[in-house]
Amino acid sequence: FLVPEDRKLTGILLDLSIAQNISLPNLPAHAKRSLVSTSAEVATAEKQKSNLGIKAPSVATRTGTLSGGNQQKVVLAKWLAMNPKVMILDEPTRGIDIGAKAEIYGLMRALADAGVAVLMISSDMEEVIGVSDRIAVMHEGRISGILDKDHFSQENVLLLAVGKTPK
Repeated sequence: FLVPEDRKLTGILLDLSIAQNISLPNLPAHAKRSLVSTSAEVATAEKQKSNLGIKAPSVATRTGTLSGGNQQKVVLAKWLAMNPKVMILDEPTRGIDIGAKAEIYGLMRALADAGVAVLMISSDMEEVIGVSDRIAVMHEGRISGILDKDHFSQENVLLLAVGKTPK
């Protein structure tokens, strides 16, 4: 499942509630005879709100009123509610405060520890080096190299990014 870079444009619907946003990708699980069961929707959202520490008065809160970090947690929650095997996170911490970043890094680690494949796309090299187990670097649309943790350095990443062999 993809957590997009621009959460406000493609990740969430700002005018909908937290519960509605979380249930959108999996409406059949929240429906009875083609009608959405608000009790099922709220139960799923409450669980995700608690698991991710989404700070809001209730899951009925309009998503557009949340901070950037809490909006990002709603984007994550809607996919986590589906128990994914793979999560692709595109710039997952862009535009959020340092506390929310730490929470998202912790969530990414917990997912990886639980066996979920977490692929993070980020232009922040310090972030990539700080949270990754392996780094795949691209040059001209192709993977130019994969670095294991013991070879992580800004120099090696930059060398691969320009098509050269790391030291």
